[in-house]
Amino acid sequence: MKAIAEEITMQAYYTMAVPTNIIVIGCGSPSMIPFYKQATGCPFPIFAEPSRKLYKALGMSITLNMSGPKRPEYMKDIPLTKWQMQQWTTMAKQKGTSRFKGGNLLQVGGEFLFQDGQVVWCHRMKNMRGHAEVSIVKRVLEMED
Repeated sequence: MKAIAEEITMQAYYTMAVPTNIIVIGCGSPSMIPFYKQATGCPFPIFAEPSRKLYKALGMSITLNMSGPKRPEYMKDIPLTKWQMQQWTTMAKQKGTSRFKGGNLLQVGGEFLFQDGQVVWCHRMKNMRGHAEVSIVKRVLEMED
């Protein structure tokens, strides 16, 4: 979310050739949304779907795989061990039982483009660092530089 928020400015978002909504749907508790918005700087709407029915309906899975064959561009300067420490540090910042409300830690997501209620493009994560590259998302949204 942080990479998308940094790369897609609100100016670019509101002036896209085809009006588009970018929304984020997490699998944690709705009570975690303010924390995620603050931690990522994400200006887009964030929703929570802790039952994970939507994830299952869209064919997303769970995995123990931490990283794929290639480090994603959006994480090029972050070694796997540092990323893991950041994840644990972020969880530790939460008070009490909140740190356990982030959803299934093994759930991986993806990026989807819907048009008229139909999926016209999607990328399903295969590992925990497997989001689509921001450049690909921008190309799909016809926002190429």
